[in-house]
Amino acid sequence: MHAYHHIRLGKSSAKVKNSFAELLPDPWLKAEDGIFRFRSYMQAKAGREKYFDLCAAGEFFQTEKLNHYAGGIARKYPEIKKDVAEEVMNLVFRKLLPLLPDTNYNIGIHQIRITTDDRKPGYPAPEGIHKDGFKYIAIYCSEIENITGGDTTLIPNHDGGNDASTFKLHAGDAVIFNDVNYQHYTAAVVPLLPGKGYRDVFVITFDIEGEKQ
Repeated sequence: MHAYHHIRLGKSSAKVKNSFAELLPDPWLKAEDGIFRFRSYMQAKAGREKYFDLCAAGEFFQTEKLNHYAGGIARKYPEIKKDVAEEVMNLVFRKLLPLLPDTNYNIGIHQIRITTDDRKPGYPAPEGIHKDGFKYIAIYCSEIENITGGDTTLIPNHDGGNDASTFKLHAGDAVIFNDVNYQHYTAAVVPLLPGKGYRDVFVITFDIEGEKQ
């Protein structure tokens, strides 16, 4: 897959939606930025033999070149609940893997809530326009509540923005794209109406087993 797919995955179960309220604050946000991101993490393997296995979360690492905001740090997050991760991986297995080359993948699952209120926006991508350093990336929106903004933009490597594609992900929507060929960015969110709001997503990373990016 050289480009991207903007697809409908289907809405999350009540169990998955409720699990976002239990996420802990991201400890790797800069203190001066306040608390706007809540996060957990899990790893998995899936592949051509039509299987998937959940793995221990381990550490999440990106170089400073890839992520000037939190790169260069071996980040540790709480693990996603097993039943939540299994539901997400079932969607990955049934609807996302068929869009990718038929091979074996190491997968990262990031469960993320971005919050906002009348005093501060929430930033899904505080590092700005970036790559994540994987082969493929999927963003699956589980729920949005009282927000505006949060559009995701894909920018081809060869282009300064003229051929950029922008998506508004509603609950149940996903975009999957080639992280090698695109940079991406998700805009800040603010309340649609006075009060609080949030954006709940799973960011899912795919690397081909045995390959180094």
